Amino acid sequence: MVATSIPLADIQVAAAVRTPSHGAPTLVFMHGWQDNLASFHSLLPLLPQDFGLILFDWPGHGLSEHKPGDYYYPFFDYLDDLHQVLNHSSLSLLGHTGQVVLVGHSLGGVVASCYAASFPDSIDAMVTIEALGPIAEPEQTVTERFVNSLNQRAILRAKAPRYFDSALKALRLRASINKVSLESLLPLVARGLSVCTQGVRWRHDRKLGAEALYRMSPAHSESIIRAINCPVLAIRATDGYPAFRSTDAAIRATWFQQLTLAELPGTHHCHLQQPQQTVSLITDFVTKIQTRT
Repeated sequence: MVATSIPLADIQVAAAVRTPSHGAPTLVFMHGWQDNLASFHSLLPLLPQDFGLILFDWPGHGLSEHKPGDYYYPFFDYLDDLHQVLNHSSLSLLGHTGQVVLVGHSLGGVVASCYAASFPDSIDAMVTIEALGPIAEPEQTVTERFVNSLNQRAILRAKAPRYFDSALKALRLRASINKVSLESLLPLVARGLSVCTQGVRWRHDRKLGAEALYRMSPAHSESIIRAINCPVLAIRATDGYPAFRSTDAAIRATWFQQLTLAELPGTHHCHLQQPQQTVSLITDFVTKIQTRT
């Protein structure tokens, strides 16, 4: 892997890239909310060596720059960020002979779903981990979300940053929240921490802590899922978010044109807990896609 940076319209995002062998697929990994590209650290050495890899920290996450001004990272702008990354000349995806596969965990999986639906000719397959299409809410909750989000923004503006006495305390806190071992979380947390005179603090933009001001309606979500025509592997955890094992999730699954569902033991970050099984699922899925074409 080669560490690099990719220029977007207004900031630089940190990335890691590996060039594929001729004709081999390129996997584009997208991490979850308040995570960073090290979320996939344990998967990389287990993947086939001929696969191309692109990983990057979302803006405001990890080692990427923060968006300027009073900006709160609305979901739809992540699509623009991904579009700029995929179309940047340094990655040589334009005219790429191998397949392009989006692999997204949580937020990354939601972005991948919307992008694959919007650019079906650019994406050959998609893998989501603890994500099943866009997040949606009933239309009648829109004003309640406005109030909650705006109040959270006001609190964040007035709140002082949080500092830890040591990186170990930050790691232990994150492990208790995610229900993942310290060892499994170490690469992600190490990339996500910054040491300063006041102590240790998270690198990610504090404004990420405010809830989204707006979420799409169920009808919008259904329309997007139905527009995804590439093969999809959706991995969920046995102890992950209950929404992915609900009646609503079962209905959503029927909207996909080509869906393979898989389940792994673990919590929302099951790919950290089961890296070998995760890679086996991804590799088998991608290999079958290659065989079909």
